[in-house]
Amino acid sequence: MKIKYMYRLRFLLGILFLVCCGTQWYLSKHQTKTRTLLSAIRAWTQIDRHNEARHEPLNCTVRLAPPGTFPAVALLSSPGSGNTWVRNLLQQATGFYTGSVHNHSGLAENGYIGELEDPNLGTTLTVKTHIEYYRMTPAKPEINMTAAIILIRNPFDMTLSEKNRETSKSQVGITSWYDDIRHNNSEFLLWKKYAAFHARKYMARPIMCMQSGIPYIIVHYENIIKDTIGEVKRMTDFLNVSYAVTEERIKCLQKNTEGNYHRTSKDKKKMYEMFTDDLKKIFIGHMKGLSQYLPESQPIPWQSCFSPLLGNIPNISSIEPLYDPMLKFPS
Repeated sequence: MKIKYMYRLRFLLGILFLVCCGTQWYLSKHQTKTRTLLSAIRAWTQIDRHNEARHEPLNCTVRLAPPGTFPAVALLSSPGSGNTWVRNLLQQATGFYTGSVHNHSGLAENGYIGELEDPNLGTTLTVKTHIEYYRMTPAKPEINMTAAIILIRNPFDMTLSEKNRETSKSQVGITSWYDDIRHNNSEFLLWKKYAAFHARKYMARPIMCMQSGIPYIIVHYENIIKDTIGEVKRMTDFLNVSYAVTEERIKCLQKNTEGNYHRTSKDKKKMYEMFTDDLKKIFIGHMKGLSQYLPESQPIPWQSCFSPLLGNIPNISSIEPLYDPMLKFPS
């Protein structure tokens, strides 16, 4: 019985030997084809791994930083300048929440968790503020801002955006306020005063911050529209958080550039018609006044500031700059 099994084992070993020798002979005779086959297998496995990585879900979570992580850096703007939108861009790019001095409960309930954080705690990347004397607020009498990102939007769109917010009582709402004003002389005069006031604030807020002595950068809303990623990276460089802007976070930013608070309107033409020629001159005068304070490297993007819906634009070169008497004149 044992002899029978030994013969079978020898037979199997012989078959295995012939297979190995035959394979070696075939590979030596067909090296090119074999290498091509192996290369194809390797390429297929690499493509498969790449597809797996590509379909891996993005981790776009946003969190509060541990206390003391960040200094209080103001994200300063006039109302209607896109501050909340820029906060979303920074949050998506870095994974850290931004804060605010205004403590808007509605924003906190809709994902802006840093809204109710103490700005001095250091848990938020930047601190939103619309206040000219940004160190002083009723709720928090002393916020030690160490630097500022000054966000500027052309005063035409800024004023319309703020008017829509006020009349709709919403960060994204639109109303037909212009229809109620257009044919009412007294209401239209009030509108002109309102618009001129916001044009002055458009100029005053950035200048007050620039003259405070703290480090700052100027960021124009119109430039963010043109080059979102480039401008966001410029802000994160200023905030010293470039390490957080990974390839994955850039994908998060590209996936969610709008956020929940970006206002759109279908009746822009009617709104722009509210700017009479004399209002246009006032607005341009304040823009020219502000431009004389701005660093040469960060000028007003004039060509992007005038919507075609504004109609005829007065000759800019013939309009004198307007200044706020409360501010120091540019040196």
